Amino acid sequence: MANPLKKASRNAPGRYYVDRTLCTMCQVCVSMGEGYFDIDWDEETAYVTSQPDGKFGEMAVREAMLSCPENAIGDDGDKVEEKRREFNE
Repeated sequence: MANPLKKASRNAPGRYYVDRTLCTMCQVCVSMGEGYFDIDWDEETAYVTSQPDGKFGEMAVREAMLSCPENAIGDDGDKVEEKRREFNE
């Protein structure tokens, strides 16, 4: 499960993020969520380049998240603070 406290540093602000400690740079997200993910070769992780802004963008990012073999893509949704508390316990 992706940890919001371990987001890739270049991750765009918003609900979706990549956990830099889980990502293996397989690039599934880059191909599935084209235009919303990229690879940071220096940090050795994928990251969200921009948050989706419509139905089709949302579907692309969700499909990439569900296809990630490491479950490294997280979705904070409206529960950002709840997830932070969960990971700090």
